[in-house]
Amino acid sequence: MMITPKFASKLALSLALAFAATAGHAFTVSGNKILDDANRPVVLKGVNWFGFETFDGSVHGLWTRNWKSMLDQVQAEGFNALRIPVCPATFRESSVKPNIDALANPDLVGLNSRQWLDVFLKEVDRRGIYILLDHHRPDCQAISELWNTPQYTEEQWLTDLEYLAQHYSGLRNLVGLDIKNEPHGQATWGTGNVRTDWNLAAERASKRILALNPNLLIFVEGIGSNSGGCQGQYGHFWGGNLEPLNCKTLDIPRNKLVLSPHVYGPDVFEMDYFKAANFPANMPAIWDQQWGKFARDYPVVLGEWGGKYGHGGGNPKDKVWQDALVKYLKERGMISSFYWTLNPNSGDTGGILQDDWKTVWPDKMALMRNLWAGATPTPTPTPTPTPTQKESE
Repeated sequence: MMITPKFASKLALSLALAFAATAGHAFTVSGNKILDDANRPVVLKGVNWFGFETFDGSVHGLWTRNWKSMLDQVQAEGFNALRIPVCPATFRESSVKPNIDALANPDLVGLNSRQWLDVFLKEVDRRGIYILLDHHRPDCQAISELWNTPQYTEEQWLTDLEYLAQHYSGLRNLVGLDIKNEPHGQATWGTGNVRTDWNLAAERASKRILALNPNLLIFVEGIGSNSGGCQGQYGHFWGGNLEPLNCKTLDIPRNKLVLSPHVYGPDVFEMDYFKAANFPANMPAIWDQQWGKFARDYPVVLGEWGGKYGHGGGNPKDKVWQDALVKYLKERGMISSFYWTLNPNSGDTGGILQDDWKTVWPDKMALMRNLWAGATPTPTPTPTPTPTQKESE
């Protein structure tokens, strides 16, 4: 059957309506483990696939490849989870058009980004891939310091999180929402400043989200440097500073809270501790201090980590750093994470895919499989039936 723009629009509408037809899994936290609704531990073997947080209005790469073939490759490589960055214009407005190759993706012709995101997530869910939606940029252009800007109010942020929680409530494998990407700069923790305290904003967001969709988990990142103190002397990456949790805990239900710091190596920024004479032996103590110690009591799932791993003119120390991080994560049982990124067009990290958007870096995938080796077997996410033609029309 020939896919026409009219049929594509009908399909998008039917899939959007279908989100409410089935209930999502109820994910919970017990101690430092994520559990599915059968109380089985879930290990997220994840990768980021970005693009929906930009005015390209789509996961990237579809200007050269078919989207389902890329999903096939993601699964074939062993990933069972995707972190999908989004921005409000691409999931709420109808004016953004996906940047795709129409010949490679004829079934997407005629869809706007909002419709296409619905179709994409429904297919990811149907395949039984865990989904983490990440509110990445308020304006689809830059990562903001706070969860609001002069042009994007806190109430808009909260309303958008509510929209994501409710609109996608029928996705069975939607694990949770990463409620704000990389708080930094003005962001504080535990100072009592309602305007800048990220811990207070995260609490407000969690209440709004869980009131509408209690099946979800709330993924909370750290901040940058905290003007309120309660942190050590080592520099932090944006979203990577959870140290203030030592002084001010989060008033979020423990059975719904996942800590999700970001951490990078010398390809992204040359921290002083990367220059230490005992590098990388110095790193475990630093990671422990900044976020690792909390894995005794909470699930700690790195939302972003990665680098060029020695490719494309990257810092040779970055491979050493990534190898050390994987060793650390395995030793402490923090297997769940989301590598940054599938895309090769991340300037300071590169991706799992090479510049042809087809070939994986074998050594990066060997690194991922090393991390996953020995992990507690994860239950296969529940695939959902493919709609019949009659149901889709």
